[in-house]
Amino acid sequence: MGRKGSRGGRLAAFGAAVLVGALGAPAASGGQSTGDTPSQRESAELLYHCETESGQRDVRARMALSLPETASGEIGVTLRATLGEQVVSELAADGVVEVTGVMSATVLVRKTDATDATDEPVLLSDLAVPTTPLPTDGPLPLTGTGAVRQLTTDGPGEYRVSADRFNLLLGWRPSEPDPGDGSDNGTRPDPGESDPDEETPSDTAPPPTTDAGGGAAPAGRQQSPPARAFDCVPAEGQDTTITTLVRTDDGTTEPVPDADGPRRPAGDRAGERVGTNAEQADIPEDCVDFADLNNAWCAYLGGYTNVNRMDAAMRIDPGIVNLALPIIGPCNDGSEWYWYCQTARAELRHNGKKQFPPTRNSFHAFDFMPNEATIELTQIGDMEIDVRSQVVSPYDGSVVAHATLSVRVYDVTVNGVELDVGPNCRTEEPITVELKADYPGDYSPATGGFLDGYSKIPPFSGCGVDSNLDPLITGLISGEGNYVKMTQGQICDIRTGQYCPPVPPELQR
Repeated sequence: MGRKGSRGGRLAAFGAAVLVGALGAPAASGGQSTGDTPSQRESAELLYHCETESGQRDVRARMALSLPETASGEIGVTLRATLGEQVVSELAADGVVEVTGVMSATVLVRKTDATDATDEPVLLSDLAVPTTPLPTDGPLPLTGTGAVRQLTTDGPGEYRVSADRFNLLLGWRPSEPDPGDGSDNGTRPDPGESDPDEETPSDTAPPPTTDAGGGAAPAGRQQSPPARAFDCVPAEGQDTTITTLVRTDDGTTEPVPDADGPRRPAGDRAGERVGTNAEQADIPEDCVDFADLNNAWCAYLGGYTNVNRMDAAMRIDPGIVNLALPIIGPCNDGSEWYWYCQTARAELRHNGKKQFPPTRNSFHAFDFMPNEATIELTQIGDMEIDVRSQVVSPYDGSVVAHATLSVRVYDVTVNGVELDVGPNCRTEEPITVELKADYPGDYSPATGGFLDGYSKIPPFSGCGVDSNLDPLITGLISGEGNYVKMTQGQICDIRTGQYCPPVPPELQR
């Protein structure tokens, strides 16, 4: 299976959003001070090569960690990136006055007292970038802040933490016409912000709606240009070390004394990072890069669907779902400027087929008769996941997944006796399923989570060898209003090998 070079993309709060990492779960809290204190550790200023839609751009960045005083405290994360004058000029040419956005970053953690230790990637997501004015000249400094509950899960010991790649998605309020034509000239506050002591002027647009459907853009408002996404990798030959930490028996994380002393030779780490991230042995064969989009991920997906006719729940064992995501951008549907959208494509895969793993289920027909059957769900056509999110805090949004599936039933037994339904006992028409979730709270393509909704199971046909069993199977299974809840696990980045192998989720009911 071929691998393409990564274009990374927006992870964190948008679902190109990248992900809960393999070793730590990000928390949505505010940033920490970046002063030089005993609990603060910061990398040197590093040069990053960033892929953008306009080509490669160089960015300078520092990553800092603020350590908690107790085992239950969170580790503060601060990423300070400086965009060069070329980027500032490009933004100014688009009429940008101020920017806002979200960062996600990866650090590499290695247990130094283990001979077979390797660098493990840990995601630091949802690093909020506050609204920042565009300078009239010179570079643009941006700061993303957030927190992570823990960097290490491999027990007590000494760990070295190093900066790795980061992603930045910049959004901005579009330019406004001059005040003379009745607009507010870009001075309208962010969603949810208002001055309680100030009357709303008649020439100010009404407060923006937070409804996922958005609303018509105010008269005179220009169309927002696409968001600018940066996928940044540190240049080779740099010492990317942030600090060395000790995790004690009670779970407290402390800096190693003199951790800023001699470090590993430059260049040694770069080759190690590539070897770790590109490890293909951890990527399942059913994980495939099936679309030429910005990200190529795979994860496990499974769940339950009610069968109302039998007052029972049918399990769907977790199988691989492949995800392809474009760069997120303005919704372009008349929504306010801060609504951004993307449509991910998804493809099921089990042993090379576009389906879930066939799952054996047990039921009690008519509340007393035990029966069993193997259920096979096969994808028909395309599967899509529509994501809408605000580019400003609190990043509210929604997810709607659309799938069309064929349902096949076989190996049926009733009261322990085989019922020969034949090889082609399936719904006479595919099931169309629409599942929804709040974003990013319940689900994002990158971090996983659950989506739910309802489905109609159509009548069955082709059931039976010696007799027509269509009415029996239809009477047992078919019907409307069947509740469905699907759970996706954390993703595996197919192109880089990060966060692999994917882990099957604990299915929610």
